[in-house]
Parts: sequence; structure tokens; C-alpha cells
Amino acid sequence: MKSPELLRETANVLEEIEEKIKKLTSLSPRKKQNALNKIQEAKENFRKMAGEVVIDNEELAEFFLKRAVRLKNATNNKSIEKLGEKEYMKDVEAMLRYSRAIPYDFAGYMKYVNRAYKAYVWGMISFFVVTAFLPVEFKITSLILLIPILLSLLSLRKRGHTGLMLAFAALPIPMITGALAVRAYLDVFISPTGLQEAAQGLGVSPSTAQVIAGAMILFGIAELMLLSYALYMFYKHRHAFL
Repeated sequence: MKSPELLRETANVLEEIEEKIKKLTSLSPRKKQNALNKIQEAKENFRKMAGEVVIDNEELAEFFLKRAVRLKNATNNKSIEKLGEKEYMKDVEAMLRYSRAIPYDFAGYMKYVNRAYKAYVWGMISFFVVTAFLPVEFKITSLILLIPILLSLLSLRKRGHTGLMLAFAALPIPMITGALAVRAYLDVFISPTGLQEAAQGLGVSPSTAQVIAGAMILFGIAELMLLSYALYMFYKHRHAFL
């Protein structure tokens, strides 16, 4: 495997960048220290992963090395004055993000992200099923959320950071809806009045209303469990998304 060697080379280049940053005068003291901290963390991440590679991805490792070399060539007062402090710091931040994402490309950690993605998909399917049997305001809410949810699914599939942010924004309402649905449909089994209201609202017999209520409780519980798991896993593995 060539990936470990390329990752070590990347770490070595980042170490050289560290030394060059220390000599810069074109960065403010705060930005300079910020850049040093980020490059140091990136260096350690690449160096650590070089010894833990289980998936050989030579093309991606070469990409990281080229980005590190490019950053090294830009780490001088003249280049930074030309690029601007903001643009230079963007490149530093990019190297840090790459270094945090490498376990998902070289150590097989994508399986955890894939599990979260599947939980998110099935949790959202459960959400739409549950809202189909809830009052009209819940149906309207689910329609409003449909586009952001679909966009998040497309972006998450490509490991896009935008998709992750959309998912975080979309998750609370379905989770609250699931909890409300479970509580509302439990009332069908607890209260005779609740059973009568459910039967009338759904336009079915009391026995059919109980069957629907039982199914919706199961979907609501599944929705809560799946989306809670997805939320936790997406946050835990947020560095996989670029």
C-alpha cells in the first residue's frame, strides 16, 4: 500500500509549514497562533492515520499531499499579502478538515456514517407515515419539510457539509411529531373518549381505529429511535462531511 507513505509525506510537509508559519510577519498574532494550532492538529492526524490505514486510496492520498505542498508554497509573507489573510486561513482550515475526515476514507469509518444515513432515511419515512394520520396542520408541516429533507439526503450521500446542516435543521420537528403521535395514539387505548374521537376523525370503526393507532404508535416509536440515533451519529461523525 502506498497510502501510508503518502500520508506520512503529507504530515512531513505540514511540519515544514509549521516552521514557516512561525517566521511569518504578514499574519496577525491571533491568526498566526490559530494557523499553527490547526496545522499542528492536521499534522498529527495525518501521521496517526499513516499507521492505521486499512483501505488503500492512493489517489486521495496524493491529493492531500498536493494540497499540503500548495499550502507550503503559499506560506510566505509575499504570497499571503497577495492572497489575503482570509483566503490563506481558508486553505489552512481546509487541511484541518481533510485531516479530520481521513479515518472515513482510509480506516473504514464510513460504515458508521452509512448506518446513520439509513437510520435518517427510515426515520423520515416513518415521520411521513405518521403525519398522514395526524391533523391537517401536521400534514402541511411535513410538506414544508419535504424539500429540505430531500436536499439533505442528496447532499449527505455525497458527504456534503450543507446536507449535514440541513439534516440538523430538519430533525427536531419530526422527532417532536413522533413523540406527540405516540402520546396521542396511546390515548386511544387509555381513554374511551379518545377512541371515539379517533374513530370519528379517521372515519372508521372503533376496532379499526385501534389497529391504526397501534400501528402509528409503532411508527412513532421507530421514528423517535431512528432519528435520535441518526442525530447522535451524525454529530459524532460530523467530520466525515466536507
